[in-house]
Amino acid sequence: MKFTLTCMIQVISTRDAPTMSSHHALLAQPNAALHALLDANLLLPPEYRDQLTNHLPMALHALHALGADPQRLRDFFTSYSERFQCPSARAPAPATDPDSTGVDWPSLRGQADAYPALLSHFQRQLACNGPQNTLRSALPALLPGVAAAAFHGAIRTAHAAQAGHAGELAAALAYWAWRWQPLAAPPAVDARVDFGVWAGHLVEQGPTWRCNGPLISIRMNEASRSAPYLAWAGALRPAPTIQQRIAELADLAVARYVAKPNFTVLHMVTGMHALRTLLPWIEDSTAVQATLAHSFVAAYLAAGVSPLPAAPEPEPRSWPEVIGAALASDDDHVIKLVHACRDEAAAYGEGQYLRAATLATAA
Repeated sequence: MKFTLTCMIQVISTRDAPTMSSHHALLAQPNAALHALLDANLLLPPEYRDQLTNHLPMALHALHALGADPQRLRDFFTSYSERFQCPSARAPAPATDPDSTGVDWPSLRGQADAYPALLSHFQRQLACNGPQNTLRSALPALLPGVAAAAFHGAIRTAHAAQAGHAGELAAALAYWAWRWQPLAAPPAVDARVDFGVWAGHLVEQGPTWRCNGPLISIRMNEASRSAPYLAWAGALRPAPTIQQRIAELADLAVARYVAKPNFTVLHMVTGMHALRTLLPWIEDSTAVQATLAHSFVAAYLAAGVSPLPAAPEPEPRSWPEVIGAALASDDDHVIKLVHACRDEAAAYGEGQYLRAATLATAA
Protein backbone atom coordinates (compact mmCIF):
# COMPACT_ATOMS: atom_id res chain seq x y z
CA MET A 1 0.00 0.00 0.00
CA LYS A 2 2.77 2.45 0.94
CA PHE A 3 4.68 1.81 -2.31
CA THR A 4 1.52 2.29 -4.34
CA LEU A 5 0.68 5.60 -2.69
CA THR A 6 4.25 6.87 -2.95
CA CYS A 7 4.38 6.04 -6.66
CA MET A 8 1.01 7.69 -7.14
CA ILE A 9 2.29 10.90 -5.53
CA GLN A 10 5.39 10.88 -7.72
CA VAL A 11 3.36 10.41 -10.89
CA ILE A 12 0.81 13.07 -10.03
CA SER A 13 3.32 15.64 -8.77
CA THR A 14 5.38 15.53 -11.98
CA ARG A 15 2.46 16.09 -14.33
CA ASP A 16 2.17 19.39 -16.10
CA ALA A 17 -0.87 21.51 -15.27
CA PRO A 18 -2.45 21.24 -18.77
CA THR A 19 -2.74 17.43 -18.43
CA MET A 20 -4.59 17.51 -15.11
CA SER A 21 -8.16 16.40 -14.70
CA SER A 22 -10.71 18.80 -16.13
CA HIS A 23 -12.22 20.01 -12.87
CA HIS A 24 -9.10 21.99 -12.03
CA ALA A 25 -7.42 22.43 -15.40
CA LEU A 26 -8.02 26.18 -15.29
CA LEU A 27 -6.69 26.75 -11.79
CA ALA A 28 -3.54 28.76 -11.15
CA GLN A 29 -0.29 26.83 -11.11
CA PRO A 30 0.39 27.37 -7.34
CA ASN A 31 -2.60 25.13 -6.57
CA ALA A 32 -1.40 22.27 -8.78
CA ALA A 33 0.39 20.29 -6.05
CA LEU A 34 -2.53 20.62 -3.64
CA HIS A 35 -5.08 19.53 -6.22
CA ALA A 36 -2.98 16.58 -7.32
CA LEU A 37 -2.79 15.32 -3.75
CA LEU A 38 -6.50 15.89 -3.22
CA ASP A 39 -7.02 13.73 -6.33
CA ALA A 40 -4.85 11.05 -4.73
CA ASN A 41 -6.76 11.26 -1.45
CA LEU A 42 -9.97 10.36 -3.26
CA LEU A 43 -8.55 6.83 -3.58
CA LEU A 44 -8.54 6.59 0.23
CA PRO A 45 -11.59 5.97 2.43
CA PRO A 46 -13.31 8.78 4.34
CA GLU A 47 -12.55 7.04 7.64
CA TYR A 48 -10.06 4.58 9.07
CA ARG A 49 -9.99 2.21 12.04
CA ASP A 50 -13.04 2.73 14.29
CA GLN A 51 -14.82 5.60 12.51
CA LEU A 52 -11.88 8.00 12.73
CA THR A 53 -12.26 10.74 10.14
CA ASN A 54 -9.73 10.99 7.35
CA HIS A 55 -8.19 14.40 8.06
CA LEU A 56 -5.77 14.25 5.14
CA PRO A 57 -7.62 16.53 2.66
CA MET A 58 -8.39 19.09 5.36
CA ALA A 59 -4.81 19.19 6.65
CA LEU A 60 -3.42 19.38 3.12
CA HIS A 61 -5.52 22.44 2.37
CA ALA A 62 -4.63 24.01 5.72
CA LEU A 63 -0.91 23.47 5.07
CA HIS A 64 -1.25 24.94 1.60
CA ALA A 65 -3.14 27.97 2.93
CA LEU A 66 -0.46 28.51 5.58
CA GLY A 67 2.23 28.57 2.90
CA ALA A 68 3.56 25.01 2.65
CA ASP A 69 5.55 24.27 -0.49
CA PRO A 70 4.70 21.29 -2.75
CA GLN A 71 7.36 19.05 -1.21
CA ARG A 72 6.00 19.62 2.29
CA LEU A 73 2.52 18.71 1.04
CA ARG A 74 3.83 15.51 -0.54
CA ASP A 75 5.78 14.59 2.59
CA PHE A 76 2.69 15.07 4.74
CA PHE A 77 0.60 12.96 2.36
CA THR A 78 3.15 10.14 2.53
CA SER A 79 3.31 10.24 6.33
CA TYR A 80 -0.44 10.49 6.92
CA SER A 81 -1.36 7.84 4.34
CA GLU A 82 0.43 5.20 6.43
CA ARG A 83 -2.75 5.12 8.53
CA PHE A 84 -4.52 3.40 5.64
CA GLN A 85 -2.13 0.48 5.22
CA CYS A 86 -4.58 -2.37 5.36
CA PRO A 87 -6.25 -4.38 2.56
CA SER A 88 -9.63 -2.72 3.07
CA ALA A 89 -8.27 0.85 3.03
CA ARG A 90 -9.75 1.89 -0.28
CA ALA A 91 -12.34 4.54 -0.91
CA PRO A 92 -15.81 3.12 -1.60
CA ALA A 93 -16.48 3.37 -5.31
CA PRO A 94 -19.33 5.64 -6.39
CA ALA A 95 -22.55 3.85 -7.13
CA THR A 96 -22.75 2.61 -10.72
CA ASP A 97 -26.50 2.03 -10.85
CA PRO A 98 -27.88 4.64 -13.30
CA ASP A 99 -30.85 5.13 -11.04
CA SER A 100 -28.56 6.28 -8.24
CA THR A 101 -27.97 9.59 -9.96
CA GLY A 102 -31.61 10.54 -9.39
CA VAL A 103 -31.80 9.24 -5.83
CA ASP A 104 -33.73 11.09 -3.14
CA TRP A 105 -30.46 11.79 -1.34
CA PRO A 106 -31.92 13.30 1.87
CA SER A 107 -33.52 9.92 2.56
CA LEU A 108 -30.00 8.43 2.64
CA ARG A 109 -28.63 10.79 5.29
CA GLY A 110 -27.11 8.87 8.17
CA GLN A 111 -27.52 5.49 6.47
CA ALA A 112 -24.58 3.14 7.06
CA ASP A 113 -24.27 1.85 3.47
CA ALA A 114 -25.19 5.07 1.64
CA TYR A 115 -21.78 6.67 1.02
CA PRO A 116 -21.33 5.38 -2.58
CA ALA A 117 -24.78 6.58 -3.65
CA LEU A 118 -24.29 9.93 -1.91
CA LEU A 119 -20.90 10.37 -3.56
CA SER A 120 -22.40 9.68 -6.99
CA HIS A 121 -25.19 12.16 -6.32
CA PHE A 122 -22.88 15.01 -5.35
CA GLN A 123 -20.47 14.30 -8.18
CA ARG A 124 -23.36 14.61 -10.60
CA GLN A 125 -24.70 17.74 -8.93
CA LEU A 126 -21.34 19.46 -9.08
CA ALA A 127 -20.85 18.49 -12.72
CA CYS A 128 -24.29 19.75 -13.71
CA ASN A 129 -24.82 22.73 -11.40
CA GLY A 130 -21.39 23.83 -10.17
CA PRO A 131 -20.20 24.35 -6.59
CA GLN A 132 -22.20 27.49 -5.77
CA ASN A 133 -25.59 26.01 -6.63
CA THR A 134 -24.72 22.61 -5.17
CA LEU A 135 -23.73 24.10 -1.83
CA ARG A 136 -26.77 26.36 -1.79
CA SER A 137 -29.14 23.46 -2.45
CA ALA A 138 -27.42 20.89 -0.18
CA LEU A 139 -26.72 22.85 2.99
CA PRO A 140 -30.35 23.28 4.14
CA ALA A 141 -30.67 19.49 4.31
CA LEU A 142 -27.22 18.99 5.83
CA LEU A 143 -27.21 21.65 8.56
CA PRO A 144 -29.75 19.89 10.82
CA GLY A 145 -27.08 17.19 11.13
CA VAL A 146 -24.11 19.55 11.51
CA ALA A 147 -22.91 17.53 14.51
CA ALA A 148 -21.87 14.83 12.01
CA ALA A 149 -18.57 13.21 13.02
CA ALA A 150 -17.71 15.97 15.50
CA PHE A 151 -18.42 18.73 12.93
CA HIS A 152 -16.07 17.09 10.42
CA GLY A 153 -18.71 17.00 7.69
CA ALA A 154 -18.90 20.79 7.77
CA ILE A 155 -15.16 21.19 8.37
CA ARG A 156 -14.21 19.01 5.40
CA THR A 157 -16.78 20.78 3.22
CA ALA A 158 -15.39 24.19 4.14
CA HIS A 159 -11.82 23.15 3.36
CA ALA A 160 -12.94 21.65 0.05
CA ALA A 161 -14.79 24.84 -0.87
CA GLN A 162 -11.74 26.95 -0.06
CA ALA A 163 -9.49 24.58 -2.00
CA GLY A 164 -11.73 24.82 -5.07
CA HIS A 165 -11.53 21.09 -5.82
CA ALA A 166 -14.76 19.59 -7.18
CA GLY A 167 -13.89 15.96 -6.43
CA GLU A 168 -13.00 16.76 -2.85
CA LEU A 169 -16.14 18.86 -2.42
CA ALA A 170 -18.30 15.96 -3.62
CA ALA A 171 -16.56 13.62 -1.16
CA ALA A 172 -16.93 16.13 1.67
CA LEU A 173 -20.66 16.64 1.09
CA ALA A 174 -21.15 12.88 0.80
CA TYR A 175 -19.28 12.37 4.07
CA TRP A 176 -21.40 14.98 5.84
CA ALA A 177 -24.59 13.34 4.58
CA TRP A 178 -23.30 9.84 5.39
CA ARG A 179 -22.46 10.75 9.01
CA TRP A 180 -25.37 13.19 9.31
CA GLN A 181 -26.24 13.50 13.02
CA PRO A 182 -29.34 15.43 14.05
CA LEU A 183 -29.61 16.00 17.79
CA ALA A 184 -32.78 15.80 19.84
CA ALA A 185 -34.58 19.13 20.08
CA PRO A 186 -34.67 20.39 23.68
CA PRO A 187 -37.94 21.44 25.31
CA ALA A 188 -39.30 24.83 24.32
CA VAL A 189 -38.30 27.63 26.69
CA ASP A 190 -40.67 30.55 27.16
CA ALA A 191 -38.16 33.10 28.46
CA ARG A 192 -34.96 32.82 26.46
CA VAL A 193 -31.81 34.65 27.48
CA ASP A 194 -29.15 36.74 25.79
CA PHE A 195 -25.87 35.21 24.74
CA GLY A 196 -23.77 36.38 27.70
CA VAL A 197 -26.16 34.92 30.27
CA TRP A 198 -26.51 31.71 28.28
CA ALA A 199 -22.76 31.28 27.92
CA GLY A 200 -22.25 31.83 31.64
CA HIS A 201 -24.75 29.12 32.54
CA LEU A 202 -23.21 26.72 30.01
CA VAL A 203 -19.70 27.22 31.40
CA GLU A 204 -20.99 26.85 34.95
CA GLN A 205 -23.10 23.74 34.39
CA GLY A 206 -21.01 22.01 31.73
CA PRO A 207 -18.72 20.26 34.24
CA THR A 208 -21.71 18.70 36.03
CA TRP A 209 -22.16 16.11 33.25
CA ARG A 210 -19.72 13.45 32.12
CA CYS A 211 -19.69 10.71 29.49
CA ASN A 212 -16.91 8.27 28.62
CA GLY A 213 -17.96 7.46 25.06
CA PRO A 214 -15.01 6.67 22.76
CA LEU A 215 -15.96 9.18 20.04
CA ILE A 216 -16.97 12.83 20.25
CA SER A 217 -20.07 12.11 18.16
CA ILE A 218 -21.18 9.43 20.63
CA ARG A 219 -20.67 11.75 23.58
CA MET A 220 -22.58 14.53 21.81
CA ASN A 221 -25.50 12.20 21.23
CA GLU A 222 -25.48 11.18 24.90
CA ALA A 223 -25.20 14.84 25.92
CA SER A 224 -28.41 15.64 24.03
CA ARG A 225 -30.28 13.66 26.69
CA SER A 226 -28.58 15.26 29.68
CA ALA A 227 -30.10 17.71 32.15
CA PRO A 228 -27.82 20.65 31.20
CA TYR A 229 -28.66 20.17 27.52
CA LEU A 230 -32.39 20.03 28.19
CA ALA A 231 -32.10 23.17 30.31
CA TRP A 232 -29.91 25.35 28.08
CA ALA A 233 -29.73 24.09 24.50
CA GLY A 234 -33.06 25.76 23.71
CA ALA A 235 -32.71 28.74 26.03
CA LEU A 236 -30.69 31.05 23.77
CA ARG A 237 -32.46 34.03 22.25
CA PRO A 238 -31.91 34.28 18.46
CA ALA A 239 -29.29 36.75 17.29
CA PRO A 240 -30.16 39.50 14.77
CA THR A 241 -28.20 37.57 12.14
CA ILE A 242 -26.69 34.13 11.84
CA GLN A 243 -23.36 35.80 11.15
CA GLN A 244 -23.47 37.35 14.61
CA ARG A 245 -24.49 34.05 16.19
CA ILE A 246 -21.59 32.16 14.62
CA ALA A 247 -19.21 34.93 15.71
CA GLU A 248 -20.48 34.70 19.31
CA LEU A 249 -20.13 30.91 19.37
CA ALA A 250 -16.66 31.16 17.85
CA ASP A 251 -15.57 33.64 20.52
CA LEU A 252 -16.85 31.40 23.31
CA ALA A 253 -15.15 28.34 21.80
CA VAL A 254 -11.73 29.97 21.51
CA ALA A 255 -12.05 31.45 25.01
CA ARG A 256 -12.71 28.00 26.46
CA TYR A 257 -9.82 26.50 24.51
CA VAL A 258 -7.46 29.18 25.83
CA ALA A 259 -8.72 28.69 29.38
CA LYS A 260 -7.94 24.98 29.16
CA PRO A 261 -6.96 23.33 25.86
CA ASN A 262 -9.30 20.46 25.15
CA PHE A 263 -9.49 18.13 22.14
CA THR A 264 -13.25 18.44 21.74
CA VAL A 265 -13.21 22.21 22.17
CA LEU A 266 -10.55 22.30 19.44
CA HIS A 267 -13.17 20.81 17.13
CA MET A 268 -15.61 23.49 18.22
CA VAL A 269 -13.11 26.18 17.19
CA THR A 270 -12.49 24.61 13.79
CA GLY A 271 -16.19 23.84 13.44
CA MET A 272 -17.18 27.48 13.96
CA HIS A 273 -14.51 28.49 11.46
CA ALA A 274 -16.05 26.08 8.96
CA LEU A 275 -19.52 27.52 9.46
CA ARG A 276 -18.25 31.06 8.94
CA THR A 277 -16.55 29.88 5.75
CA LEU A 278 -19.83 28.38 4.54
CA LEU A 279 -21.91 31.44 5.44
CA PRO A 280 -22.44 32.50 1.80
CA TRP A 281 -24.51 29.34 1.29
CA ILE A 282 -26.29 29.16 4.67
CA GLU A 283 -29.82 30.50 4.95
CA ASP A 284 -30.35 32.81 7.92
CA SER A 285 -33.23 31.46 9.98
CA THR A 286 -34.11 30.95 13.61
CA ALA A 287 -34.23 27.20 12.92
CA VAL A 288 -30.61 27.14 11.73
CA GLN A 289 -29.53 29.31 14.67
CA ALA A 290 -31.26 26.88 17.02
CA THR A 291 -29.52 23.90 15.42
CA LEU A 292 -26.14 25.57 15.90
CA ALA A 293 -26.92 26.27 19.56
CA HIS A 294 -28.01 22.67 20.13
CA SER A 295 -24.85 21.31 18.55
CA PHE A 296 -22.63 23.74 20.43
CA VAL A 297 -24.14 22.80 23.80
CA ALA A 298 -23.83 19.08 23.04
CA ALA A 299 -20.20 19.50 22.01
CA TYR A 300 -19.37 21.58 25.07
CA LEU A 301 -20.88 18.97 27.34
CA ALA A 302 -19.10 16.21 25.43
CA ALA A 303 -15.81 18.04 26.02
CA GLY A 304 -16.08 17.57 29.78
CA VAL A 305 -14.39 20.94 30.32
CA SER A 306 -13.37 21.66 33.90
CA PRO A 307 -13.17 25.36 34.75
CA LEU A 308 -10.00 24.99 36.81
CA PRO A 309 -7.05 24.99 36.73
CA ALA A 310 -6.53 27.43 33.89
CA ALA A 311 -3.91 26.72 31.25
CA PRO A 312 -0.49 28.21 32.00
CA GLU A 313 0.40 31.34 30.11
CA PRO A 314 2.29 30.27 26.99
CA GLU A 315 5.60 31.77 25.94
CA PRO A 316 4.63 34.64 23.60
CA ARG A 317 4.90 33.85 19.90
CA SER A 318 4.24 35.80 16.74
CA TRP A 319 2.02 34.58 13.91
CA PRO A 320 5.04 33.75 11.72
CA GLU A 321 6.47 31.61 14.56
CA VAL A 322 3.18 29.82 15.15
CA ILE A 323 2.61 29.23 11.45
CA GLY A 324 6.18 27.94 11.10
CA ALA A 325 5.55 25.46 13.91
CA ALA A 326 2.33 24.30 12.23
CA LEU A 327 4.04 23.86 8.88
CA ALA A 328 6.67 21.64 10.53
CA SER A 329 4.09 19.60 12.46
CA ASP A 330 2.71 16.22 11.47
CA ASP A 331 -0.27 16.68 13.82
CA ASP A 332 -3.28 17.22 11.58
CA HIS A 333 -5.31 18.78 14.40
CA VAL A 334 -2.60 21.32 15.23
CA ILE A 335 -2.29 22.24 11.55
CA LYS A 336 -6.03 22.71 11.17
CA LEU A 337 -6.36 24.69 14.40
CA VAL A 338 -3.58 27.12 13.48
CA HIS A 339 -5.14 27.62 10.04
CA ALA A 340 -8.56 28.25 11.59
CA CYS A 341 -7.17 30.63 14.21
CA ARG A 342 -5.23 32.61 11.62
CA ASP A 343 -8.38 32.94 9.48
CA GLU A 344 -10.62 33.80 12.43
CA ALA A 345 -8.20 36.45 13.68
CA ALA A 346 -8.29 38.04 10.23
CA ALA A 347 -12.10 37.97 10.22
CA TYR A 348 -12.87 38.94 13.83
CA GLY A 349 -9.75 40.68 15.11
CA GLU A 350 -6.86 39.25 17.10
CA GLY A 351 -8.86 38.31 20.19
CA GLN A 352 -7.48 35.13 21.72
CA TYR A 353 -6.71 33.34 18.48
CA LEU A 354 -2.94 33.83 18.57
CA ARG A 355 -2.84 32.54 22.14
CA ALA A 356 -4.93 29.50 21.15
CA ALA A 357 -2.60 28.76 18.24
CA THR A 358 0.42 29.25 20.51
CA LEU A 359 -0.96 26.81 23.07
CA ALA A 360 -1.63 24.23 20.35
CA THR A 361 1.86 24.44 18.84
CA ALA A 362 3.58 24.53 22.24
CA ALA A 363 1.92 21.34 23.48
